[in-house]
Amino acid sequence: MEAMTSEFDRGTGAPARVWRFLRGPRFIDLPIRLLALIMGLTILVPGSFEITEPRYSALLILAYALIVLAAFLPLSIVIATTGLGIAFSTLYPDLENMFPEALILATAVLISRRRWIGFAIGTIGLVVYLGASTRLGSYDAGFEGLTDLGYGWLTYSILGLCASFVEARIRSEIERRERAAVDHQKSLDAMRARFTSDMHDTISHSLTTESAIIRTLAKESDSETADRLLAELALVNAEATKRLRQLVTSLSQWETESCTGDSATSRIRFRTEAEQLTTAIEDGCAAGSVPLTTELSQLPTFATGTLSHHFRAVMLELATNVIRHSAPGTPSTLAVEMRGGSGDRGELLCRSTNESPTALTQAPRSLSRRATAVGGVCQVGADDRKRTVVEVALPIRFISPSAQASSNADMIDVVDEDFDTSAEVLGASPTSAPIVGSTGPTGFVGSDATGSDVAGGETDRRGNGRRTKGDRDKVDA
Repeated sequence: MEAMTSEFDRGTGAPARVWRFLRGPRFIDLPIRLLALIMGLTILVPGSFEITEPRYSALLILAYALIVLAAFLPLSIVIATTGLGIAFSTLYPDLENMFPEALILATAVLISRRRWIGFAIGTIGLVVYLGASTRLGSYDAGFEGLTDLGYGWLTYSILGLCASFVEARIRSEIERRERAAVDHQKSLDAMRARFTSDMHDTISHSLTTESAIIRTLAKESDSETADRLLAELALVNAEATKRLRQLVTSLSQWETESCTGDSATSRIRFRTEAEQLTTAIEDGCAAGSVPLTTELSQLPTFATGTLSHHFRAVMLELATNVIRHSAPGTPSTLAVEMRGGSGDRGELLCRSTNESPTALTQAPRSLSRRATAVGGVCQVGADDRKRTVVEVALPIRFISPSAQASSNADMIDVVDEDFDTSAEVLGASPTSAPIVGSTGPTGFVGSDATGSDVAGGETDRRGNGRRTKGDRDKVDA
């Protein structure tokens, strides 16, 4: 039936218009009209005509025709059959009257459409007809007529009311499915846009960075600079590989989590991610002959995607700065630890320590901006051996209900989940405070407001005389 309906709906000719009229606008109209047609065809049953008088035959045929039309024009049929029923009882009081049947069916059609006023008019019309029949002493007079017609009215009314609920349920289900289809399409569009952006950010940016490093490496004659470039290239490649793996994983899980694009509520194995990241950093530095070691304290098992994103960006920039600006051949360290606070708050510390040949003027701009954006701070200074120390403190909150800052919580998140990039747009360069107990700034290269690396007011250049890539190009969100 649905296939037939859709086939006729596609047509615009006369047959299609006739079919739409006969079918009706509702799903329940066609069954009701078929029932009315069957009731109308009972005139063909032998014995339907009690007498052969032409006027009686004409009124009986009209009554059966109105039964069929009751499914199309119920309110008009209610008014017409009330008057015709009384007139028929006046002319033929001893014969069976079929006009009340059309009246009852029209009343049931009205209640199926939830036209309560029309249903009330039909019920009143039936009561008026019963009163007139009783006064005239016709076929439907008295208690017998009330019982007969009352039973028919009640039966058809209940059927019409049930049909209205069925129609409402069908409409509700259609609307629900339409909303689900629209939401699904929106999620598909969002997924396509997000993955297009992620693929561009992951592949295009990483390949462009690697290409630039490779071109610079091909022209580099200094072995120390070449080693640093190799280490930086290894870090960029490791980061690109990791992001591609995450992209493929989220693509396979987009229906459950990734289609929302909400990294703040995603669950990341933080301890495992940190171990893999530090291993990749050590391997990259080893490829460039940069003696860097990593130190990890006991970290929580899980973290949100927002915290994992900021942590990874901070660690990669710290490692990149160590590779670029540490004194050749001197050992460097990159440490991660938890520092307890009060209640469910604490800090995640990322600290780099290295020897640097130049004096420190200010903290790296992108590190300061990222830390400030989440309510943290980037501190610079020196340790007791006059080595450059850059420390980024990210404020965190422990998500586990029973977790405290002094305990090892199962899951952590940043305090401020909204990473605002307006600082980058405005060219802001937050000033960082010195580390407590530091002996003063030493040779770590920072970034000025224009994004170029500076050390004591001098522009840092590679051996080929070209300016180095700014820190902000590494970890911008």
